[in-house]
Amino acid sequence: MKKNKPGFGARLRYGFDNFMSKGGVSVFAALMLLFVGAIFLMTVVRFTANLISPQENMSNVLDQLWLSFLQIADGGAIGEETNSNVLNRIVGIISLFLGMVLFSSLVAFITSQFEAMMVKMRKGKSEVIETGHSLILGFGDRVLEIIRELIIANESESSASIVVLSANEKDEMDDFFNDRIYDPKTTKIICRSGSTSSIQALSRVGVKDARSIIILNDAPVDADHETKELADAKVLKTILAVMSCMGENSLPSIVAEVHQPNKQKLAKNLSSKISIIDEHSILAKLMVHTSRTSGLAKVYDGLVGFQGSEFYFFRPDSGWNGMNYVTAMFHFDTCSVLGIRKKNGEVKINPAGDTVLDNDTDLILLAEDDFTINFTKDRFKTKDLPGEPAKPLAKPIEKQLIVGWSHKTMIIIAEYCKYLIKGSGIDLILSEPTDETKNEFAEIQARFPDIKMHLIKADVDNQEIMLQLKPEEYDNVIILSGDGGVAELRDSDTIAKLLEFRHYFKNNFKGEPKTQLITEVADSQNIEVIQAAGVRDFLISNQFVSKIYAQVGEEPDVLKVYEDLFSEEGSEVYIKPVKLFTTVSGKKVSFGDLCAAAARRGESCFGIHIVSDNKDESKNFGFIVNPPKSMEFTISGEDSLITVAEDET
Repeated sequence: MKKNKPGFGARLRYGFDNFMSKGGVSVFAALMLLFVGAIFLMTVVRFTANLISPQENMSNVLDQLWLSFLQIADGGAIGEETNSNVLNRIVGIISLFLGMVLFSSLVAFITSQFEAMMVKMRKGKSEVIETGHSLILGFGDRVLEIIRELIIANESESSASIVVLSANEKDEMDDFFNDRIYDPKTTKIICRSGSTSSIQALSRVGVKDARSIIILNDAPVDADHETKELADAKVLKTILAVMSCMGENSLPSIVAEVHQPNKQKLAKNLSSKISIIDEHSILAKLMVHTSRTSGLAKVYDGLVGFQGSEFYFFRPDSGWNGMNYVTAMFHFDTCSVLGIRKKNGEVKINPAGDTVLDNDTDLILLAEDDFTINFTKDRFKTKDLPGEPAKPLAKPIEKQLIVGWSHKTMIIIAEYCKYLIKGSGIDLILSEPTDETKNEFAEIQARFPDIKMHLIKADVDNQEIMLQLKPEEYDNVIILSGDGGVAELRDSDTIAKLLEFRHYFKNNFKGEPKTQLITEVADSQNIEVIQAAGVRDFLISNQFVSKIYAQVGEEPDVLKVYEDLFSEEGSEVYIKPVKLFTTVSGKKVSFGDLCAAAARRGESCFGIHIVSDNKDESKNFGFIVNPPKSMEFTISGEDSLITVAEDET
């Protein structure tokens, strides 16, 4: 059966429905059309009424148009009809009722649209018009520390911006940053609410114009396996959404926080421009390094992040002209040279001094900012300091104690085993070791048979246990922050354990024991309390890794520098006595002279430790990183040089 065609009225209503469904603009246009149409309609009616029953003061059509507008827009204008005839009064009443319906509808619509716009702005749905900004996708644990670092990095710019997109409400994010960042300096912090894996939301925050992108994980690093799996999958989806918006060839630097090893591999395979930081590995290796060299935590604190000096890659426009690595060191006064980056991206910290630099090779520099990099044509003149470089020292047998269990414990033990010589020992003390823990410990014992390892079941909050344990026999005691839970509670537990060790040493020894106490701090606000508990070296884990995220976001190859520094095969940071390099003592020497002495021993020097300032906090406890080569120091035999070298001897 043939279907009847809809009539004109049905088609008109259908067209009107489609027009109105287009949104606010269509509704506003319809209301304005009705409003203007009503004015002209009432003008025609009034003109006709005046032809039938003339009004002396309304003979002009323009006057009638004006009065019709007034009576529709303002009901009070009906008073103009007080002295009019009956017909004109009826026209005025009709105009009044039309105005009550149409004008009030128009005002109400405008008001509702304005309120909707304000709500949209409050909810963070408006578009971001920025270029060259840092884009942070997600609102994880480390977002605050990353933004603090980026603010420092942006100080040299007159106007910089950081855009944060997350599922959180804009008001919540704005309040969070306003309460914790008192002076953003030259940086604007712009928050928007939306899904980080939504192409529309990414376009709204200017993903195509971003200088760098940092993708944060919703799950903390110590969450359970299932939670991290789901959160990692979301990060991968966000990466794909970014690639859909920009195309693989147009991607900026991307740093993604991915927890699970299998997901990390997937993320790296998506694009060579994506950097993944293995947090557990970096922190574990750092704790081992800082425990074996007192004061190293303070040195790394000056290296990581944008406060103080940071890593840069540099090569002169005119090329190196056959210059070798050691010679290039002394063509920079305010920068320290630490290594090279080859054309293929390979990074080598502290290469052989006679390594010739080709014109495609970059030097890895430590500088306060890019504008302080001053390559000079003339070599800095150095003096040969007296004394021959000392031969490598014999490695001592060491004994280490690890208190507590976390995801990093096995990595720390394995890292220790790479440096300890045969006969050294590692003891792990836990209050209630699980079967899984026992099995993991047995496996690592089997992997490193030359290292004596013991798993001790005991509570360190018992002084009798302490007397049996004899902490003074250990070179280092590492107290780990447990996995999961609130950072404040984890730090409280750490501080309680620290107090037990401090109480033991205070009651059983006079003076300061040789044993170092090293701990991990989850919340940077607890630093002063940790220091009061007698800790010389501590690691602010969240802050440290967040600084690396910020640095790698600005320059991806910085991650290669850290990976090489923390690799047992390459060169690492050490604090070595000056007497290994020269016999000079009690005399003024330039830092450039000390760098030359270190270079003779095959090491790259970038700092100095003055023992006489050990207790002066205003002088960073004597640690000076990246001083000018022209700066002079009065050296004693107890002072040390901060270098990158193949080993600690």
